[in-house]
Amino acid sequence: MAPPGTLDGARVLFTGAGGQLGAYLPAALRAAGAQPVSAGHREGPGIDLAADLTRLGAAERLIEDARPDLVIHGAAWTDVDGAERDPGGARAMNVDAARWMAEACRARGVRLVAVSTDFVFSGQGGAPYPEDAASDPISVYGRTKRDGELAVLAADPGFAVARTAWLYGGPAKHFPRTVLNVLAARGSIEVVDDEAGSPTFAGDLADALVALAAAGGAGIFHLANAGRASRFELAQAVAWHAGFPVEWVQPISTEGFLAKFPLPAARPADSELRNIRAADLGIVLRPWRAAIADYVPRLARELGITPH
Repeated sequence: MAPPGTLDGARVLFTGAGGQLGAYLPAALRAAGAQPVSAGHREGPGIDLAADLTRLGAAERLIEDARPDLVIHGAAWTDVDGAERDPGGARAMNVDAARWMAEACRARGVRLVAVSTDFVFSGQGGAPYPEDAASDPISVYGRTKRDGELAVLAADPGFAVARTAWLYGGPAKHFPRTVLNVLAARGSIEVVDDEAGSPTFAGDLADALVALAAAGGAGIFHLANAGRASRFELAQAVAWHAGFPVEWVQPISTEGFLAKFPLPAARPADSELRNIRAADLGIVLRPWRAAIADYVPRLARELGITPH
């Protein structure tokens, strides 16, 4: 068991190991002196334990097998539009699995940090949102993540919920990867300029989650790279740091974009997150522009992209 204020020697189980955080959490945990144990939905590279957490009893068995001191619960249904098509599936993953994991941790005296989202807010006023702002989700995804938060903290108010936003990084699909692929293939991309939030690099989030876990934080926290960006501004920054002309990124309104590409889920218009409680613990993520400047050139090399 780790001494208070550290993770030195702790066994840390993290779920959702096949997702974006899974690419960065093992190194962040090892750097903190912890022993990471990865759990994913199915067996595969980098997965120590496989579990379908939507099945009753799976969380308890996973805790018994992993024997952790701490759980970072990142597993989630993150397909925003897919949640509108299959609300039952989204609820099973984002609410039931979160509740069962929290109850299993409480029963065995295991600390829990659960990852949530800016989509618990409507984005229709109040940004940048502090941790104590009232949640008012406008999508199935947002509602299920909000209900998952409530289930975790109802199981034990000493647990932590860490909201993040616009996450990118790792091998999975994410916004900067999409922007670069489209620019490389077509030479231009239209991006909405009236949707804003807090772009967050998954590597920075992993470090912040580990720091929060070590600090023993309880309740709701906002962990996102600092600053506000529109989708258009973010895409421009991605293009610039990959060596593409920024004028290849063209603005379009959400209304205009949806007329061309209808999507079932509503998105918050401005869901920028304000970090107050984590900052009080000394946990502050760098500005989003610094994170993009560091990450995008590496991503471009990974993709083998040469600007036109």
